[in-house]
Amino acid sequence: MIYENPSHRRVKGSRLLLITCGYCKKEIAHYQKVGKGNLLRMYVPRIVRSAVDLSKKPGSLSCPKCKKQLATRVTLRRKGKDAYVMKRSAFNSAEL
Repeated sequence: MIYENPSHRRVKGSRLLLITCGYCKKEIAHYQKVGKGNLLRMYVPRIVRSAVDLSKKPGSLSCPKCKKQLATRVTLRRKGKDAYVMKRSAFNSAEL
């Protein structure tokens, strides 16, 4: 089931990425990436839709199919924003 993010905001100059599980290739989320470089963390307001219900504020982002952990939820000190710190090689990203 696909959940729409209630705190989603459009970001100017962003590109849309499809995030999939690195183990079973299940679609996890559509994310707005700003800037170039690798995906290190996913900010919650930039997640457009996901396979995990984000309104329940889960402590980690896991694949709904294979139950592997893909990211851990943190609150950044300087910015005060909620984000998921992604585990390397646990996910794939492709531009939509």
